[in-house]
Amino acid sequence: MKNLAYLLSSLFIFTALCVGCTEEGVNPPSVVGELNAFPGKYRAKVEFQAPAESVTGKVFHGSGNFQEFTIDKAETTQTITVENLPEGEITLRVVTLNSKGETSDPKGVVVTIYGDNYQKGLMNRKLLNQRTLSPTSIEMFFDDNISEEIGVRILFTNTSGVSDSVMMPLGNQSIVINNIDLGKAYYFCTVFKPTSDFIDEFTAPHIDAKEAAMKNFEKDIWTIAGVSGEDPAAAAKNIIDNEVETVWHTQQGTMPHWIIVDMQSEKKFDGFHFVQAQEPGTTGYARRFTFEISSDNKNWTVISEDRFKANSHKQTFKFKESVVSRYFKISVLDNHNPTTSTQIAEIDLFNDLNVSGTNGVSLPVLINGKQPFQGDGSDLFPLVGAGRFQKLTGWTHSSNAYISFDSNVGTFCVWSAAVWGAPLVTNGKIYQTLDILPGSFVLDIDAAHTTSPDCVDMYGVIAHGTVMPDHNRVISTPEVLGFSDLVANQKSVNSIPFTIEKATRITIGVVYNTHDIFGATGIPWSDMNINGFELLMK
Repeated sequence: MKNLAYLLSSLFIFTALCVGCTEEGVNPPSVVGELNAFPGKYRAKVEFQAPAESVTGKVFHGSGNFQEFTIDKAETTQTITVENLPEGEITLRVVTLNSKGETSDPKGVVVTIYGDNYQKGLMNRKLLNQRTLSPTSIEMFFDDNISEEIGVRILFTNTSGVSDSVMMPLGNQSIVINNIDLGKAYYFCTVFKPTSDFIDEFTAPHIDAKEAAMKNFEKDIWTIAGVSGEDPAAAAKNIIDNEVETVWHTQQGTMPHWIIVDMQSEKKFDGFHFVQAQEPGTTGYARRFTFEISSDNKNWTVISEDRFKANSHKQTFKFKESVVSRYFKISVLDNHNPTTSTQIAEIDLFNDLNVSGTNGVSLPVLINGKQPFQGDGSDLFPLVGAGRFQKLTGWTHSSNAYISFDSNVGTFCVWSAAVWGAPLVTNGKIYQTLDILPGSFVLDIDAAHTTSPDCVDMYGVIAHGTVMPDHNRVISTPEVLGFSDLVANQKSVNSIPFTIEKATRITIGVVYNTHDIFGATGIPWSDMNINGFELLMK
């Protein structure tokens, strides 16, 4: 009987122990439900549904790293922000614990974390233009949006002196900013989210929009703030109307004549483009000038004193350094003609980013006009070296102007060697045709050398029209505007002045003959080399 009682007692204790062990082994929290992770900047937001028995938990990442959290029983969905995560793709594993410290099985989710590597590749949307609407209001215009951008933020100080900002939404290309203190710096930056569920934002580097505004000229709102005088039929406003055919023309009077332009706000610029009258007439061209700047239209600083060329092509004057001003003033001290009135067609300012207008026609530049000249790749006389003698690119050649380029030295070179089979040239012509405006010009031809003055005759020529004169008519034909004997003036720069009265087409080049000097000197070739051509305003 005692043995039976002992057996029953032992069985009861064992059963109780087994039941207790079974309860501890089967009742840890279940895995979390509906687990999601949202990327951020070196962090992630994790959302999940926690089992009812859970009271705390951990989010693991990497090699044993974890962040602890407490279950919010008032919320169905738990939200945890995990900080200090490395950039790149990672797996987050979530476990929860009950009040006894028993742990659920982990559940994982993959998320991509963003950081400095992403930041480095960001660029701002391009600011195209800014318009001043009032002393406290501007409109900013931007280029098309960039991939992964969500908008552009403008940061400024408002008229109450408080830091402020506005956001231009994705899809918009302009925004009006009101109540802005334009006397203080303001900035813009493009805002990015690499994914639609990104919990943070990235911004491209802040751009000083005030300086950008100062470099944006808004010429259409410029006004004339003062003028020494004007002809009613040629008003002062014509100098800023983007029409080179109109002019500001003064009445006869004591020089200097001056004009003041108000740009409505301070602008930063490096110099100016200037266009003289396209038809100078009896008044002619302005000559000596001063350029001054002011912030108040009262106190003036002279920035440049120089001389305009007597020419209708656009002229450019660059300052020693950038300047900032609201007003600028040009004073014409005298003219190229002895007259007491003056005229100007147009003026534009420029800086490293913008130009206020694209008015006027620049002086044309001769194609392939200087050393090192470029040949056409031909091989016209391989006897003296493969590919050595070629034709110049960009120049028109008469049919007998066989060779014009020596690749050995990179010069403009006419060459013959009749005794070797390279024929002599009579009345050869090599030239370019240009469209040119009225004015005074000079053509510089840097004549190099010839083997012998007896082996070639060559003129450098400027002529009206599209045809070069024959060699024997250069001196006498009225179409020739200017010429120089390049052989007689070899090893020097031949400066050939000429004047154009009306817009026309001219032809610039050389006409030449080569002669055989083999019998007299034993030299088989005849040649003439030129280092360069340059057309200049005078």
